[in-house]
Amino acid sequence: MIGFDAVVFERVRASLRGSPFHFSLVDAVSPLPPPDLYVTHVKDLDELSGTATPVIVCGPAGLLRGAFLSGCADYLREPWLPEELELRALAVLSRVSRRFEFTWGGVSFEGKDLRTPAGLVALTHNESRLLRLLLRARGEPVPRAAIACELWGSPARATGRAVDVHAACVRKKVRHVQKEAGKFITCVRGKGYMVP
Repeated sequence: MIGFDAVVFERVRASLRGSPFHFSLVDAVSPLPPPDLYVTHVKDLDELSGTATPVIVCGPAGLLRGAFLSGCADYLREPWLPEELELRALAVLSRVSRRFEFTWGGVSFEGKDLRTPAGLVALTHNESRLLRLLLRARGEPVPRAAIACELWGSPARATGRAVDVHAACVRKKVRHVQKEAGKFITCVRGKGYMVP
């Protein structure tokens, strides 16, 4: 979530405690890793211009047209309820195609499965979370600590071999069905892992 004051943020997080979303309040667009969805007030929409991540904007009805012309994925007219935000977020995410193109073909996610031109790759829950994180930051190395936080909620796991094992498993599974994929996940020494 971007652009909400702390009171609104806490109201939404408390109301949607049982939702499938993980909420975080930040005051600027974080470079790594980008979230699946931004939510912001219409006055802060300019901060997110040019992002590939879908944006849900909230604000007065009179600014709806301008927000859509600026590229938002959906608009919540004030006043709105947290439950409406949850439903709209689920709808936006279901419309967004998570398809990524490579020289050897495209890949897309279906639940925890990765579909390649040569077949389906069944990933574990943590493997799919790792790969989604790397694909969202494609072309940029993701630090081990960020991967550990995503998978286990703690950067402390980054010091062991758990991150390496998960990356190697995903690489091996993809290479098994798509030999042309080569090093689908690369290790950038001293920086982390990356999908080129």
